[in-house]
Amino acid sequence: MSLQSEHISTLLRYSGISGIAGAVNHGFFSEDRSFITAAIGILLYLAGALMEHRRDSEKSRDWTSFFGFGIVSSIGIGFFTGGIQHFPDSPHRSLWVVPVGFVLSVIAVYMSQDRNVINHRSFLIYSLFGTAIVVAGSFGALEIIQHMGLAPHAHGH
Repeated sequence: MSLQSEHISTLLRYSGISGIAGAVNHGFFSEDRSFITAAIGILLYLAGALMEHRRDSEKSRDWTSFFGFGIVSSIGIGFFTGGIQHFPDSPHRSLWVVPVGFVLSVIAVYMSQDRNVINHRSFLIYSLFGTAIVVAGSFGALEIIQHMGLAPHAHGH
């Protein structure tokens, strides 16, 4: 893949993730515009991932896994990064968005791996402990925000 193609692929993937993150944390469940932004983010992510996929055809997998990975990965990373970024603005939403994003991102990585090579016990331990740490960190962040009086009066952004 040329430098230009590599850059465009990366730009599309991360723009997609940013679109999803912004949509989720700016009212994904309450505004049509945010839902459209999230859908466009998924499409951008998939376009960039498709470019990368074509470059490395030896790592190719079936299309169902490819698109499933792309969608789950982009939503998971968008939830996780956007939830962290907007924790002070929307702590009650971020309380569940960050852990769900972490779990979705772990599932996406699992989907991208060769099932015959992956150490399932190690993966399970990582997933459980990682999720527990993220959940505990989210509750800790909420407690700090509320204790310091930084929580907004409304749950919105």
